[in-house]
Amino acid sequence: MLKIQKMLVGAMARLDETMVMNLVKQGLQMGINPYVLLEEIRLGTDRVGELYSKGEYFLSDLIMASEIFKDVLTLVNQDRVFTAIASYPTVVFGTVENDIHDIGKNITTGIMSYNGFDICDLGVDVPGEKFVEAVELHNSRVVCLTGLITEAFDSMKNTIALLEKTGHRARTTVIIGGLVNESVRIYTGADYWTTDCNKVNELCRNILMTNRKIV
Repeated sequence: MLKIQKMLVGAMARLDETMVMNLVKQGLQMGINPYVLLEEIRLGTDRVGELYSKGEYFLSDLIMASEIFKDVLTLVNQDRVFTAIASYPTVVFGTVENDIHDIGKNITTGIMSYNGFDICDLGVDVPGEKFVEAVELHNSRVVCLTGLITEAFDSMKNTIALLEKTGHRARTTVIIGGLVNESVRIYTGADYWTTDCNKVNELCRNILMTNRKIV
């Protein structure tokens, strides 16, 4: 089992879709927890991101990694019956305006959906008004903004300001992800930041379970 998991990380990092899908199928047949397999895929995509940062991979490679992850998610979920976590409001996700990167968002929403969260994925290049509309439509209490370019920081800040202007900010927890850090969190006015897909899953669960922003 451990061999398959280690091979999965490498296959994903090489963007070897055939190998990835075969390993996932083998893992499922052996009874490996699908969530464990998804985590190995996530680690592989982290390596893809690192290679992209070094200039060894390109945007097309990031897109391919995202597509492979979607195919894996479809495979592990094909016999799974989803039941959204009882009484949890929808979590709103989106890559902010002026940014079209979505691999991190797609992986995070995929993992969270697998864990029973109801997700409203607005896609990429999303203006602040669309986030506000989604919050109002779904009565959401958690909004996740992602971005991988510096131009996204102003878009995040403007979106959060718009939530404030429309009266939603006080009851809405905002999590930012992507190319972010504590300085970006302070600049944008977000509540939390993370570059870890699993941390988003954990944060949202804690926030919605406690019905308040956590410390």
